[in-house]
Amino acid sequence: MFCLKQLAAHSGRSKAALSLALPAPRLPLPKLNTIRFYSQQTQTPRPKTTFNRNDNSRGTSSARASRASTSSNAITFLAVSSIGIGAYFYQWSQHRDNSFFNLFSSPDGISTEKWTPVVLKSITPVSEHTSLFEFQLPTPCKIPISSAIYVKDDEIQAMRAYTPVHSTENDQDTMQLLIKRYSEGQVSRFMHSAKPGQKIEMRGPILIWPGGKSDLEQWDEIGMIAGGTGITAFLPIIHSALTNQNKKIKLSLLVASQSPEELYFKDELDQLAETFPDQLRVAYTVDKAPVAPTPDQEWKGLVGYVNEEMLQGFIPQPKSTTVATSTEEEQIPVGEKAKKSIILICGPENMVKHVSGTRGANGQEPIRGVLGAMGYQKNQVFRFPN
Repeated sequence: MFCLKQLAAHSGRSKAALSLALPAPRLPLPKLNTIRFYSQQTQTPRPKTTFNRNDNSRGTSSARASRASTSSNAITFLAVSSIGIGAYFYQWSQHRDNSFFNLFSSPDGISTEKWTPVVLKSITPVSEHTSLFEFQLPTPCKIPISSAIYVKDDEIQAMRAYTPVHSTENDQDTMQLLIKRYSEGQVSRFMHSAKPGQKIEMRGPILIWPGGKSDLEQWDEIGMIAGGTGITAFLPIIHSALTNQNKKIKLSLLVASQSPEELYFKDELDQLAETFPDQLRVAYTVDKAPVAPTPDQEWKGLVGYVNEEMLQGFIPQPKSTTVATSTEEEQIPVGEKAKKSIILICGPENMVKHVSGTRGANGQEPIRGVLGAMGYQKNQVFRFPN
């Protein structure tokens, strides 16, 4: 079972509270809408399963497929489930030792080995198509930072992985998922038709990228590029880094959206950047600057799709992402040792492709797109699934 009682051995030490209470289980949501990228053709992702269904009305049970198809769907679902979860286990094994297999310790909690019904506690609308879903966990658990939780529509056996919004390195009895409703997204439509008190089938958590305090200490700088609900992958990492008393890691985050009103968690990010100016830099870009009703409401951020000009000098550059060898160190003047850094990307498929090229079957295809043109290599960039 997966309550992760032994994760503390990997997750570092929590120390004195800072001026801003971090990491908080959750902070107040900004009154913002959803992020859409590029064009009408690209804001709807590819269907996550092979099960298509008509969408006659938003948020109703009519989105479900007929039960007659569930037996054949189940075969496809089980195969996809095994492959997907197996891939995450493989990624985890690259960063964790064999003690990983000893982390299944809670017979009553959510598990990677089976689907567990979890009670939907509340739903908080964020925009017309996006809501924050809070769940009551069966037992308090440690949910690893940068981990995924699989959610299943049990009637048609479709599943989708989501990143918890404010996972911490402490036991937590609730969990939040930010879910956008897509017209062709079976699980997202199922979730937006759910009601508080309903039990939702879940499986996990499964680590995507090691982001705990002790894991982050290997990095000097971390650059992040987020789009859409992909910001949820980075909020726990930011909190983890900023509350690490052992090392001050430089963080830079570029968030892209279609309009200023469609930026997730902007208030929280701005507050963190103001509280930790020496560690965290945050920038925003919108596809097109809106017409402001008054001069004081004019958009003061960046405009346009993510490009090289926005990233140059903001995120760690390619030359600083390779640790110097012992021979090279002798040739570098004191104080100029190369810093170790990583670039993280999470967002809609078309955004990720534009910025760094597609993830591919193994999640780490050669770097292309904007970052490829800037000279980044495969070992210098990590693309999160979204």
